[in-house]
Amino acid sequence: MSDDYREFCHKLYLATWEEEFQKKCQNQQNPSAIQSARQAAQRQAIDKVLVEAFLKYSPKVSEGAIWKEIALIHKIHAAGLSEYGIAHGQQAEVIERCLSAHQSWIKASGHSFERYLSSIDSETLRKNEIRFILQSELTYMIRNNLLTNTSSDIQGLRSWGKDFDLYAIQSVHGDVHVFGCIQSKTSIRDRVGRDVTFSHNAMDGLFWSVGITLDGSFLNMSEFIHMVNGGGSYQRNGWHGMYAMSGIEESNDRIYKVGDTMELLIDHTVAAAKQFITDRRQLNAAWKPK
Repeated sequence: MSDDYREFCHKLYLATWEEEFQKKCQNQQNPSAIQSARQAAQRQAIDKVLVEAFLKYSPKVSEGAIWKEIALIHKIHAAGLSEYGIAHGQQAEVIERCLSAHQSWIKASGHSFERYLSSIDSETLRKNEIRFILQSELTYMIRNNLLTNTSSDIQGLRSWGKDFDLYAIQSVHGDVHVFGCIQSKTSIRDRVGRDVTFSHNAMDGLFWSVGITLDGSFLNMSEFIHMVNGGGSYQRNGWHGMYAMSGIEESNDRIYKVGDTMELLIDHTVAAAKQFITDRRQLNAAWKPK
């Protein structure tokens, strides 16, 4: 496949951006206005390159390949790698390495947070024979018939796959069952639109469903407050509770501020476990720990 389209996209993006930025930035001194002009010029450049590259090279060059090239050009330009003395021929590799490192961090940090939660050492949890387990352990327990949940429960847990990161289990006279489904995120914004749907599925199945985040800054925004508590465009609450270690100053209805000992979360876990075995029918979406 010819690489002509790469040079075409690169030159057209830069030329369009420069032209649009100069037009939008004339006589501007305000840093905010300059930044807005920069972003608007970037959007114009993307739009123009996308249309003209499709017309010129498709179907000889796939739309996916063209879009990937535009994305790379945009990232290189937005990062301003030339300002750091990085040669043009090396910039694509540098960007790809940075993106790969970023994705590696997201995955590694997320798994580390999950392991942190699964290893919470609490006398209260031990007394009530409750543990937080990773999704991999749940898979093992289902495969080896180690759970006493109903067949309907097992079917749901199996079908949810990786919708949840951890599960709350309890042993009662040696019989182990899952009663809670937990989503853990280093930042609440990560895939939250999908996560709320998964949480609704769990609550509809009469499981305790909660989210735990390391950084809950976005829980200060009305959209996310409504997503958790219900309100606005959200007809009902999205979780039984959302627990944030940082980013918020105080609790707000179903949004809870917790410390590194997770004492409030532990108390609510025990309350949910008791509700599950005494009258599970009440463990619906409206349930709240007393």
